[in-house]
Formats: sequence, C-alpha cells, structure tokens
Amino acid sequence: MIALRCLVCVFFACLTCYDAPPATAEVAPAQPSSVVRVDVGVSEWFSQGETVWSHNASGLDANLGNPSSKLKYKDTGTNVTEITGRVQLKNKVFLRGAFGFGSIGGGRLTDDDFLSAQGAAAQGAAVSGAQRFSRTYSDIGGDNLWYLSGDLGATAYTFRENKGTLGVFAGFQYWRERHVATGVTQVECTTASSPNPQYRCAPAGTVGFQNQTVITNTTTWISGRFGGEVEYEIDPRVSIDANVALLLSYLNNEDVHQLRTDLAQDPSFRMTGLGIGTNADANLRVRIWDRLYLTGGYRVWWNRVVAGDQWKIYGADGSSATAPLTEFQTLRHGPTVGLTYTF
Repeated sequence: MIALRCLVCVFFACLTCYDAPPATAEVAPAQPSSVVRVDVGVSEWFSQGETVWSHNASGLDANLGNPSSKLKYKDTGTNVTEITGRVQLKNKVFLRGAFGFGSIGGGRLTDDDFLSAQGAAAQGAAVSGAQRFSRTYSDIGGDNLWYLSGDLGATAYTFRENKGTLGVFAGFQYWRERHVATGVTQVECTTASSPNPQYRCAPAGTVGFQNQTVITNTTTWISGRFGGEVEYEIDPRVSIDANVALLLSYLNNEDVHQLRTDLAQDPSFRMTGLGIGTNADANLRVRIWDRLYLTGGYRVWWNRVVAGDQWKIYGADGSSATAPLTEFQTLRHGPTVGLTYTF
C-alpha cells in the first residue's frame, strides 16, 4: 500500500515537472494595402459668375435684329462649399471626386431686345435704323448652383527626391446653375408707341413687378474632362499644386418668362448646344498640424457653346419654332480657401 502511494506521488511529481510546449495559433500574413494616400478636404469658393446668351430670330420675324435678344446674368456672387476626396494607389493610379453647392446671393439681369432697320420703321421707333429698342434690369435674388465631378488619373512623372508629381486624368462633370430674377426697371425704350404690343415697351424709368418673379433660368452643363495636374513640395511643410482640364460639354438651358402670357411656362425657351470650356485651379498648401493642411488659391470655370446650337420657343398654344443661338457662355471664378486631412 505504501509502495502504491509512493508510485502515485512520483507520477504526479512528474506531471508537475513536465513543461508542455505552448500552444501556437496560425496567423495569416498581413496583406499589403494598395492605397498609398487618402486626402479628404472641405473648402469654400468665393466666386463671381456670369451667364450670357443671345439668339437670332430674324429668320422667323423680319422685324427682329441680329441678335434679336440678349440676356446677361452678371455679378452673381456665390459662396460655394465643396467636399473633395482623393485616393492614391500604389500602381500610380488615383481616383478623385468633388461635390459643391452654394446659394446665389445676388446680381443683375440685363435683358436687351433688338430691331432690324425694317422693324424700327414698322414699329415707329423713335430713331431710325437697326437698334436696341429695349433694355431692362432685374434683380437676381436666387437661387443656387451645384456640381458633381469625378476623375480617374495616373502619375506620369515623379520629381527627384519625391518632391512632387505630374499626372494626367479623365473624368466627368455635371454643373447646374439656377437664377431667379425679380422686378423690371425699364432703362431704354424707343418703341413706347409701337402699334404692336409685342414690341411696345414702357417709357424709360418705369419700375414694375417689384419682388415678383419675372424670369427663372436653369443652365445645365454636362462635360467630359481631360487634363493634367502638378504637385510640388517647396519644403516639408509647404507645397503647391495646380490642375487644368479641357471640357467637352453639352448644354441644356431653360428659361421661364412668367410675365409672358403668350409663352408656355415649362419652359418658355430652351437652348441646346455643344461646347468647350476649362476648369483651372492653383493652390498653396501649408501643413498646420500633423497631417492637417491649410489650402488657398484661385479657380476659374468656363464653358461656351461652339456647335450644334439651337434656340427654341414654346408658345402658350402649343406651337414651337427654332432659331440659332449667336452666343452662350458661362464663367465663374474666384479665390478658394480650405482644409485637407491626409491619411
């Protein structure tokens, strides 16, 4: 019995002295990320805008001049808030996107109408010959603009010591701008006594329809973007960057003239065409804390119809007619300031 107890004691003593090897778990090797850098930014664009269009309807009515009418939406100040993102991949490819929105804070619509020499004589104009027979001003009290863009690009060249890069890209842009004009101030009128109400205007100095919407204009540009960019580090805290894009664009512009009872109201006029334009940005980027950067620069956006232009009028009775555009362009420019965080 004593021998059995001794054997049991020896057995347990051996168990306590035996060191079992530690259990190990299989760990999958870490997969390297294909993302080199991610930039997320928010900025403010303090922009001024201008949209100008005119058409030639003299082929529809010999009384009208060429151009027949010209509208200019000018000094449309807009502070645009923009959110951007950019992803740089190891294979030198990058993806970029931007969304911007702003409320139009003011401006002036100038509406000019023209007669041919024949029209001036027929409508009893105060002066003879082809002329501008009416000019009015309206206030632009709103409305807004917004845009969305996206690019796919690649790094084409890297500067020595990784000081910066040159890149190329292609993408798209959707840009929509809406103006609401109120009130009418008659600035010029040479046909106040015209026998035809269509050409009769109020005497110069007449003010009417105050705070009442008279014209709503919606401009939409849908564009393909092709361009290049450069980024260069001046020192570890300061760098510059710039990009320029060529735009190939399609225009759709709609006007609603709320005071014209002879016209349809959805829309009254429609303008379409194919155009060219540019987006250009230049910025200074300063690191202010860890991976947070302050940016500031200047931006210019421009689009102009150059082909396939058409102006179309819609009558209240369901009728319609077309004529060529003589001009349509949109310009917006101004300084930018923002913050960018780099992951």
